[in-house]
Amino acid sequence: MDEPRRELHLFFAAENSSAVVLYRARNSLYRLISWDTNGDKFVLGQWVKTRVFETACALSPDGKYFIYSAMQRGAPDVFTALSIVPFFTALEFRTGLLALEAGGYFLDRETLTFHHTMSDAGVFDLNCGLKQDTRRQYWFHSMNRKYSGISYEAQTALRDEVEQKRGRIPSLLDCYACDGAKLYRKTTEGLTLLLDCSSMQFEAIKAPYVGCSTMPSEQ
Repeated sequence: MDEPRRELHLFFAAENSSAVVLYRARNSLYRLISWDTNGDKFVLGQWVKTRVFETACALSPDGKYFIYSAMQRGAPDVFTALSIVPFFTALEFRTGLLALEAGGYFLDRETLTFHHTMSDAGVFDLNCGLKQDTRRQYWFHSMNRKYSGISYEAQTALRDEVEQKRGRIPSLLDCYACDGAKLYRKTTEGLTLLLDCSSMQFEAIKAPYVGCSTMPSEQ
């Protein structure tokens, strides 16, 4: 039998040494791991049994919150959720989405934007204490230029800016290498192993906070 294709996806906080590792153990099994890059301390978090869309995930600038999108279990729909690192249990949950509507990112440590709510309605308070900004301008990078009204160069620059706001910060990503389930730090002498997720097995872990009643089970 072929080995599952394991992957690590890294997201870094813009304001401090916090980071998160999204571990893909197989097609429909993922784990969140919090990481303090100052000393390389890891906290193993919750698993979720569904397909997570890595390119629709984002870490807040302070490293506390995580936005992710995934398949709705038992349905063809996609959902987008907001959780506290390193857990998937949702504080905010939006379901019934198409794949192209999935995802979100943080404008600052207190404000986020979800793709599926793109409109000109403005800023709203969320139950979790954060704010949601729905203005279309924050999604011009993902729109057809005919509708966004901006140039190719401006749209490319926006994409790069949004990637950094998602926590995909090039200067930090360049310091590390991932090989399957293993995370390495790049050094002048070569690669230093920091984390190996290869032997991890699923275990049911309960988040230390109350999530949305509409959130499907992570177990």
